[in-house]
Amino acid sequence: MDWSKGYIINPDDFRSGQLLMSPFTSGYQFRNHKLWSNFLNDGLPYVTVDDRRFFFTPSGTSALEAVFNQINPAPEDEIWIVTTSGNHYISGCVTRTIEKFCRWSRQKTEKSKAILVNHEFGFVYDGMEELAAHNLPVIEDCAYSMYSSKNGIKAGTLGDYAIYSMAKMFPIQAGGLVVSNRNREFTGVCEPDSRKYFKACFHYYHQQRQQIIDGRLKIFHLFEEKFRNAGLEPRFELQDGEVPGAFLFKAPGWPLDELKVFLQKQGIECSVFYGEDAFYLPCHQNMNADHIDYILTLIKYFKK
Repeated sequence: MDWSKGYIINPDDFRSGQLLMSPFTSGYQFRNHKLWSNFLNDGLPYVTVDDRRFFFTPSGTSALEAVFNQINPAPEDEIWIVTTSGNHYISGCVTRTIEKFCRWSRQKTEKSKAILVNHEFGFVYDGMEELAAHNLPVIEDCAYSMYSSKNGIKAGTLGDYAIYSMAKMFPIQAGGLVVSNRNREFTGVCEPDSRKYFKACFHYYHQQRQQIIDGRLKIFHLFEEKFRNAGLEPRFELQDGEVPGAFLFKAPGWPLDELKVFLQKQGIECSVFYGEDAFYLPCHQNMNADHIDYILTLIKYFKK
């Protein structure tokens, strides 16, 4: 065990606090249980928002599986992945899900069956209209981008399909959403009790969306200010309409894999933005300035 500026560093096992990419913290499981217990379920497998049917799934990855079950790629087919940054980083959860069905590529080939657009960490991919010219189904990965938009257009509304992760936006331990913008149905993607739970939570937390958006923007701007004052520049500049799901900073020449291990030992969910000298950290509505000061203390302790 060590000390730095009044904080314990490297505490004993099971003594670390937790700061997750999700706004979930211990205690929300009891609130969510009460939401589920008191919810008057209509029995429908979806919820309608802005005339779009959002079907519930156990997770964001199972939402992606539901899309692939409709697209039905052959094993030799490829999914062409594009991202906001153009970086080749892509979550293993995404690539492993694709690999259950076919292959994936970071460029279009004659084997491309569909396009997966990853709106990274709430930052919206700029070029959706151009992708439509390829005449391939477009899947928008909005796992971190439920409330993000660009030029007044919501992420997830221009492609053929969109997937979302409830656990990355709301204080809930699981849950995904899948929507077809061509009015296709999804059946058998979530068993009834789980569906009632996710639906109860969605109805409750979606009503708080403006507070969620405002809270995330406030935290992101605090990150920008405090990290810049520490000589660390943001990787993404937030555009109007975007709602962040992470804060990324540039760290040229740093041993970022070691930083990842160190911060995770302190209970902070984080990782390297692989392919660049950059790193990502949680950024959500249940954080405050103390969390950012604590993270900076840890980073400075690691770098000394």
